[in-house]
Amino acid sequence: MNTIRNYLESMFAYLPNTPDVIRAKCELGQMMEDKYNELINEGKSDNEAVAQVISEFGNLDELGDALGIRDILKEEQSAASHIRQVSSDEAEKYLEEKAHYSLFAGLGTFFAIISPCGVILAGTSGHASRTLMAVGVFFLLAAIAACITLHTYSGLRMASWNFLKLEPCTVDYATAGMINDLRRSTHDSTILQRTVSILLFCSCYIPLVILHMMIGKSSVDGAGVVILLFMVALAVLILTVSGSREGGYRRILSLGGSRITGNSSGKSDVVYNRPAVRVIMSVFWPTVTCLYLIISFLTFSWQISWIIWPIAAVVSSLIKSVFGIRREDFEK
Repeated sequence: MNTIRNYLESMFAYLPNTPDVIRAKCELGQMMEDKYNELINEGKSDNEAVAQVISEFGNLDELGDALGIRDILKEEQSAASHIRQVSSDEAEKYLEEKAHYSLFAGLGTFFAIISPCGVILAGTSGHASRTLMAVGVFFLLAAIAACITLHTYSGLRMASWNFLKLEPCTVDYATAGMINDLRRSTHDSTILQRTVSILLFCSCYIPLVILHMMIGKSSVDGAGVVILLFMVALAVLILTVSGSREGGYRRILSLGGSRITGNSSGKSDVVYNRPAVRVIMSVFWPTVTCLYLIISFLTFSWQISWIIWPIAAVVSSLIKSVFGIRREDFEK
């Protein structure tokens, strides 16, 4: 019976919540329930009863006159002609590419976090030399370059799917059901990944404390900081990949629940009308993170370097104000 209720919800998902539509939905729901119970009493299996109920009552076009919503259906069909239908193949490809390129984005953030490790090890080494420092600085610059490259590549490759955010799109009931099944099948692994990430965040300081208490040398403390950064970077990488996969599921499923766009969260996203600005903003915060880490570890002025974050927030707001367009304005 839950299958029938879900199907009923999908049938009326794109109709306005007017009194006539609500009444028609209640009437059709009661008709479907009565027919289902009748078939079960006749000895039909659950699957057979569900299939027959859907085949008899699953077409609103045929039931429009009987339910008194023929005119509403015509208006909605006319409006729906301007909505792009996302096929199941497109949905699967989107999820596949999002998972693939979110790994690149996660690795970019990973490199951003560990970028100071070479400088830290060179600076805390008991026999520090110019060669070691040069190697540390080279690793720092290489990690930052990798971060920016990976984030830019990921953003550009996923740009072909921006129509899911910018254009009116929808998915059919079968595609939504397929995505829901995929989401349920990965639920346990998502929980496990998030649990591992939380454990890494909570325990990342333990090696540093243990090494400091047992040995207490600056070189060992530097190694402890490096271990801490690697654990944090790994936790962020795992969260990025699992969160992106879950975000992909929500994006596709939201297309089935919103007549206008896939943005069902109620948030007012910003669209940038210039390609160069879109590229810059796709790497803005990773770049700010790199700058923060570089300045902090090179100067060790942590009490001052935090000012980078509010400055970056102001710059981001200014860019959005000058070059950004609210999605709801874009769609009008």
